[in-house]
Amino acid sequence: MNPLDLVPYFKEHRVFAILSSIGLAGLYAEEGWATFVFWSRRSANEATLWIGMIALIVFCGYLLSFFYPPSRLNAAWKYPRAWGIFSRITALSLAIALATNVIAMMLLFFLADGNLIGAYHLLRDGYVYTLAGLIIFHGLLLYVRYLRYIYHSFGAPFPGKVIGASAGIAILILLIVGFIFAIDLRQLELAPLAEQGILGLHTYGRGLYLLTLLLGAYAWHFRWIADH
Repeated sequence: MNPLDLVPYFKEHRVFAILSSIGLAGLYAEEGWATFVFWSRRSANEATLWIGMIALIVFCGYLLSFFYPPSRLNAAWKYPRAWGIFSRITALSLAIALATNVIAMMLLFFLADGNLIGAYHLLRDGYVYTLAGLIIFHGLLLYVRYLRYIYHSFGAPFPGKVIGASAGIAILILLIVGFIFAIDLRQLELAPLAEQGILGLHTYGRGLYLLTLLLGAYAWHFRWIADH
């Protein structure tokens, strides 16, 4: 098939891409704040610049991952089915998003001034954030785009498959949030009483913010699926 026939599907959902980029940048901004509070020896002004730079890189990186790959669509690509084209575009999107997360985490390590305790916390958080960005946000976007193509080209697929896939995504969201909440709550229980206030603000605030982002993405996907 001609890859350019899929251009309309890749032009949809720009608002989702922009809001997702803002939301994920906010997640890293909160992580930068926590890194400064708990492990950094830098001044508040210097830390603010670092946090702003990290958030901007994440925002721009995710925007690039959403908008640049579709611009690479080429009529010369030879794929017998649309799935190959969707997969190729998404693979490039995931590569850009992965690189964005790696760069952001490296900058957070620098902000933590080489603190090893901070390093393993950042490694865990960065892994969860990367999974959320790649699997949930980019994964849902691929899922919605491809389903819309299926609907328009062949009619509605078997409802059980759609419901099963959406249920699997919901379970994955619960696992991601449950994992980070469980570890955070254990860390909070072991913290000295004097540190529990600020640590609790970080753990609960970050956990609830991440949950809100994921539920928002899931609700967006469900809205588009329900329209068909």
